[in-house]
Amino acid sequence: EGMSPLEMLNSGEIVKIAAPMVRYSKLAFRTLCRRWGCDLVYTPMIISKDFNASQFARDAEFTTNKEDRPLIVQFAANDAFELASASEKVIKYCDGIDINCGCPQRWVMSEGYGSALLNHPELIADMVRQTKMITNGIPVSIKIRIDAKDKQYVTPNSQLFLELIFNLIFNLNSLLSFKNFST
Repeated sequence: EGMSPLEMLNSGEIVKIAAPMVRYSKLAFRTLCRRWGCDLVYTPMIISKDFNASQFARDAEFTTNKEDRPLIVQFAANDAFELASASEKVIKYCDGIDINCGCPQRWVMSEGYGSALLNHPELIADMVRQTKMITNGIPVSIKIRIDAKDKQYVTPNSQLFLELIFNLIFNLNSLLSFKNFST
């Protein structure tokens, strides 16, 4: 078994990562990326609510195999329970969960996903907290995109967002250490 994503990133070595790409980061593309030297790959963004609601959606949106590791599954969510439930369904097949808090596409933001979440740092913190509680120690990350030139994504809540996330990390690490878990 290879290194975990956190071990890779902390190794001091260059880590080649194929970031999530809409419609392209399916299994065949991830396999090709690995053949060309990628160390860590992401799934495309998966809508957690649809993933939970439909076996058809699960079959269409998430395929993998034993060579598809390490793998980060990226979800779009606007509800902590939906995200945690979707994460629970893939936990045996991946090495991390990523929450998309950066996609600026209009339809994504209209659903309250992606960059729209930057205006709701308490919700992001709750999603991380609830997902982390069911992931058995694998990393939960958030993808953000803040472009200082585009004031739409730099909100009055940006400072609050960062403070909440740092507090969440500190408090969650304390909680997990107390329970003899590791992050």
